[in-house]
Amino acid sequence: MRNFIISVICLGTLIAVWAAFDSYSAGKISGYKETLQQEVIKMAEDEEWDKAYTIFQQFSEDWARYKKIAAFFLDTQAINEADYSIAKSCYYIKAKDVSNSTGELSCLREQLTFLEYNESLAAGNIF
Repeated sequence: MRNFIISVICLGTLIAVWAAFDSYSAGKISGYKETLQQEVIKMAEDEEWDKAYTIFQQFSEDWARYKKIAAFFLDTQAINEADYSIAKSCYYIKAKDVSNSTGELSCLREQLTFLEYNESLAAGNIF
């Protein structure tokens, strides 16, 4: 009986930590998507490259901190794909290329949407 109780406590702890991360992650990813759509993409469309680059650098630094934690819970391949899009977007913004930067930023936003949906704590993702 003692082993059963210990197992239940460990399982409960695991689920609680996963649920806490899921809540944290949902807030972060929603913030990232909003930043991309409302600020970076809009500034790239308006060709405000210095502001877009500054905000995108802050986004990139915050993403780097987030992915250190997310690597324990989320699919590494999905995180790497987002990293690739971030790197490409950064260079497109540096190159002041409207079409490629807005396209890649929109792609990144969709990748974050799929990451949030596919990795959320839901019955469909567990079974």
